[in-house]
Amino acid sequence: SSSSTTTTTTTTRARLPPRRALDFVTFDANNAYGQTFKDSDIAHKLAHDPMFDGWSRKRGLKKEITEAYAALRAVRGALEDADGGGDGGENLIFVELCSGRGFVSIVLASEFPKSRVFMIDNDTKMNVDHVKAFDERMTFHALDIHDAATEAFIRDLANKDRTKTVVIVGIHLCGILSHRAIELYERISEVSCLVVSPCCLPQRRRHDVFGVWCTSIARSVKHTTPYNVWCTQLLFRIPRTHRRNMLVDHDMLCEQNTLLIASKGALDRASLDWSNQTFVVPGRTCATWRTSAKSS
Repeated sequence: SSSSTTTTTTTTRARLPPRRALDFVTFDANNAYGQTFKDSDIAHKLAHDPMFDGWSRKRGLKKEITEAYAALRAVRGALEDADGGGDGGENLIFVELCSGRGFVSIVLASEFPKSRVFMIDNDTKMNVDHVKAFDERMTFHALDIHDAATEAFIRDLANKDRTKTVVIVGIHLCGILSHRAIELYERISEVSCLVVSPCCLPQRRRHDVFGVWCTSIARSVKHTTPYNVWCTQLLFRIPRTHRRNMLVDHDMLCEQNTLLIASKGALDRASLDWSNQTFVVPGRTCATWRTSAKSS
């Protein structure tokens, strides 16, 4: 036997940390929200703050980012019409309906650092630890928006300080939830602005459900879809004495990319830009609905 012993040295490769959803988020150069997100404090928090670890690993994060920044742009447009906001949002109260884990609320709280943000959702099993990062400026409330308690909650928020501008926000509200958001905006006189992005159509096929005929109407109208008809019906559901607008945001990375924006006050038709848009003109019956186009 040999007097010398051979020792084998094995190098253990250091295990890399698992990659997160955030690590795969990249945007096209022409997307309006990509660079805005990369330069924001939110991107830094998602990358380094343990409270936001759940968000950094969330599937569909890229879509959530574009939806939230689309909501932010719509909110700013609504506030311009309502002449509200104040320095840093000190006069603002945001109420996000059906917030989920609330990425829209995160963006609003970050962009308006002096505002108050209230998340409303009936799912109590979600991880909302990131809310603590905003101290008391952001809070989560387990409420069903169909309940009278939700209306009372929003009304109380507005009545505590009538100098505040209350904004209701609901992004990708399913079915009749969009109609409920408009109803709350209309019923609570203290609410100044509304930003809603409808999602799917109402599922209940009953004649007394708002929007039940959208599919039938779309079949009788050329060059439109049930979703476009649904958004148009919701737009006309907003009182016409209010400033109201409907726009399609192509930087939202989803098919349901229409936003309805409303603020209470006299309607200024000059503020509504319908140039180069195709929209639905309602009729008394399904067969008399039609599309129309205006060019600048």
